Amino acid sequence: MRIKNIIRRMRNLSPLPWGGVGVLLALLSLTACNEDPEYYELKTYPDEMHIRSSVEEITLNKGIASEGAVTFTWDKATSPVSPDDVVTYKFRFYASSTKNENYTDYYDCGTDQQITFTHDELNSIVARWALPGQPVRITAQVLSIVNNESKYVKPESSTVELTVTGYEKYPQYLYMVMTDEETGNITTQRLEQRQLGTGVYEVTTNMSPCTYHFTTTGDEYPAYGQAEGETMTYITEGSIPEFTYSGLIGTRTIIVDTNEDYNDCRVLEIVKLPTDGLLWIAGNGCSVGWNTNTAAGRFTMTGDVRSPYIYSWTGEFIAGGEFKIGLGAGWGDNFFFAPEANADPLTDNRLLMYRTEGSGGDLKWVPSVSGRYTLTVYLKADDMHLTFEPAQ
Repeated sequence: MRIKNIIRRMRNLSPLPWGGVGVLLALLSLTACNEDPEYYELKTYPDEMHIRSSVEEITLNKGIASEGAVTFTWDKATSPVSPDDVVTYKFRFYASSTKNENYTDYYDCGTDQQITFTHDELNSIVARWALPGQPVRITAQVLSIVNNESKYVKPESSTVELTVTGYEKYPQYLYMVMTDEETGNITTQRLEQRQLGTGVYEVTTNMSPCTYHFTTTGDEYPAYGQAEGETMTYITEGSIPEFTYSGLIGTRTIIVDTNEDYNDCRVLEIVKLPTDGLLWIAGNGCSVGWNTNTAAGRFTMTGDVRSPYIYSWTGEFIAGGEFKIGLGAGWGDNFFFAPEANADPLTDNRLLMYRTEGSGGDLKWVPSVSGRYTLTVYLKADDMHLTFEPAQ
């Protein structure tokens, strides 16, 4: 309207010099910029879904981590375009105090009008907003998606709030409480995570016949006791079912996996190397040559946190050449020697206990193939062996 009025007035003006025309055009431009832009706004539809939570407040329980903790249900949403349109649903959480921040990813519910979360699933969600044991108010939101080929419909939104208190999923340490079978003495060993955040704990210690369980703090509870075989049960009160060790006296590695997929305790005898983690290959049957303890020839641990007894070396092997595996600084130290002279690692996977050359001879492996291969040694005392496979 402003531009039209200016043009109307211009008709009544005498001719302007060129400079005046420029000024007038500039004024018209500025006037046009001051016009308020008009935007198309999508229509907002009222909430038909009225989402509901099965609980208003919950303290999550690690002892029943895989059981359902909360279920959300909602009413059916309809399409304002066509009754034949399929309506699907998406679901997410956010911390009520920081709306528009820290949303979870959407859960695709399809056409279902409910979704359930276990104690473990919900605990992982609230862990991003609050410390274990600290109540946090969270909002659950469901969106309805109208699937129409020709028209986009703004999703309906429905929300409900609840208060959730989470638990500590992976404490920094576990504590192994052992009762000696003969003397009744009680001792404690601390287990650590080789890799933080995995929930897999480990300790190597001297073992003799005993019973044992695990605690997560210096207190009696919470605790892990025996469920069946190597599997564990999580105890928050009452008697703790004990594991029993009845093997030979000696050094053992205890690995506890608190993740739901395993939830077990294993007592392993792992071959103790002269220098922890030090293995190297040497010989004219590989690209390293006859050189001791070189960086290029060192094995690396390739087992995961559940199997810290697997080491590998990947490199070039030469058919007809020889190699052995060193464990010290030089030729006079311990080696893994071949089980017999000229053993082919491609067909013979035997691995015998390490020794010095003087206690059995300088027996070497002789590969029958050339190329890039991965040599892997497995150092569980009751299942020592090697594999020799083409490198990936």
